[in-house]
Amino acid sequence: MMETPAHSAAPRDPEQTRGSIRRFIVDAEALPSPKGAALRLIDLARDPNASIDETVRVIQTDPALTGFVVRAANAARFGGIERTLDLKRAVVRVGMQMVRAHALALSMIREHRQTRCKRFDYNRFWTESLYTAVLMDELAVRYREFRPGEAFVLGLLASIGRLAFATAAPDEYAQVLERAAEGRVPLQLLEQQAFGFDHHELSSVLLADWGVPTELAEVVYWQHDPEGGGFEPESRPYRLAGILQLAGGIAADSLAPAAEQGGSGIVYLRAALLELDDDDIAELTREGLKELREWLSMIGLPPLPTKAH
Repeated sequence: MMETPAHSAAPRDPEQTRGSIRRFIVDAEALPSPKGAALRLIDLARDPNASIDETVRVIQTDPALTGFVVRAANAARFGGIERTLDLKRAVVRVGMQMVRAHALALSMIREHRQTRCKRFDYNRFWTESLYTAVLMDELAVRYREFRPGEAFVLGLLASIGRLAFATAAPDEYAQVLERAAEGRVPLQLLEQQAFGFDHHELSSVLLADWGVPTELAEVVYWQHDPEGGGFEPESRPYRLAGILQLAGGIAADSLAPAAEQGGSGIVYLRAALLELDDDDIAELTREGLKELREWLSMIGLPPLPTKAH
């Protein structure tokens, strides 16, 4: 029998859930947090008099972030627009909110290379997050719900709650991950049992705190159960949540050990709802893996195994 989705298993009041998350954040001794250029960019965002030139100067202090922004500005979602190596033009094209989000993600990748959570695979987490981001970028070409840059950012940061659990509650989360590895109970349900909320919900609150637009944070909150979010059918948030669920499912399945692959029925259901057939998914996966390998090389994460599919 198929497991009941985590949100459906025990309906909860979103406001009470967010209250539990706030208490968790306040009590946590350690949480992922922005540093370096990301922190300075967030500070600039609070200054109504800050100029784009000041933003560019901050980005220029970080060669990896510069590469991130220029690459994002030349991505497929801007097809038909002349490619640019000019950082200021790249910032304008991508948008300030998305530049800050890219900086935030890069800061997280650098600063949290190890956690005390023995069951948490740091490299796999960020590889999966990057792959989800790349797939979201590919899907952005197909759907008009996306604004420039937000698809990649949604995918990249949508599961940051997993890193937050591993950082703030390493021993307890290790037990959750150990039970999840047995495959009998979904990770989200185990997280709810242990903490009162799951990593999607925690991700949403953290992103809102870091300045990610409220609409996108709400999409992250309901990515595991788009139908449960109370969105209007075929509305933009509903479509975004479904697309994010699809991208995350493909990434998780593709990067899982061989024995664990092919078990995500939700991928095929969501693909059907989005009117994507098997050939579409195969092409999406193939092109996404090519792009992912380039991102991993640029950021300095371990390369994919040669047989990754």
